Parts: sequence; C-alpha cells; structure tokens
Amino acid sequence: LPFLIQPYTSFQWGRDAGDKVDPAPSLCTCNEKHHVLRVVCVHMEYLEHVQLVICKCNPAAAQLVCQGLFPCAPLSLTLAVNMDILEFASELFVRMGPNERAWAATMTKYLKAHGHEFTAGDSLHQQFANALSHYQVLVCLVNAEMAKIID
Repeated sequence: LPFLIQPYTSFQWGRDAGDKVDPAPSLCTCNEKHHVLRVVCVHMEYLEHVQLVICKCNPAAAQLVCQGLFPCAPLSLTLAVNMDILEFASELFVRMGPNERAWAATMTKYLKAHGHEFTAGDSLHQQFANALSHYQVLVCLVNAEMAKIID
C-alpha cells in the first residue's frame, strides 16, 4: 500500500483545491508490455465499466486512486469502489458495528433499483470488505507520513 500514498495525497489535494478528476493516465514511456484491464467501478448511484491500460510503471491501483476510486485488490482486481463511499462506510462503522455484508447487500439492491445490475453476486461483499480494509490502512499510512512531516 505505500505505493498508493502519492496518488492518494495528490487526488485529495487536487480535490480540495477544486480540480476536476482527470481519468486519462499519464503517458508511459517504459518499454514493458502493456495490458488492458476492465474494472467495474461502484459509485453511489451507478456502476461504471472502465478500461485501464496498465504496465509496471502505471499500475491499475495507482490509476484508480488518482480517479478517486479504490481497488478491491492490489494486483488482480476487477472492482473498485468510490473513495467517498469508503469514507462514508468508515465513519458509519465507527458509530455502529461493522457489517460489510449488510452494506454490500444494500448497495446491490440500491444499484439494481437504479437500473444497474451487479452480476458478481455475493462477491461484492468480500471485495467491498477488502477495499474498505485496505483503504483504512492507506489513510492511516498517509496520516502517519503527514505527522512525520509536521514533526
């Protein structure tokens, strides 16, 4: 997760400054093989299917974080969740018992009611739990790095 500190802080600072999210990845100059990765992105009111061109110097996780999305797995990912949703869930679960299964079931039903079918079934529960857990670790890492800079 440390490799996501820079993209995360850049996204947060840009968003705080009112910058629009640029979905276009930076141009890669490496000579490594590039792959196209399809990712389902969960936003509050819709699902979005995106294709990312990835390589060693432009990994999918970093591209997604730059767009305000958090991957459900560091490498072999198929789903990403909007970081605002993860922040909301983090704050909610501080005030009540964490229940990722109920959250995922509610999100699946909500998206379906808005015409966006999520076909992966119960895997949303596990993928959401993974994203939430790793997102919370990243936020802790960023806060620790910021504390070091301030001190």
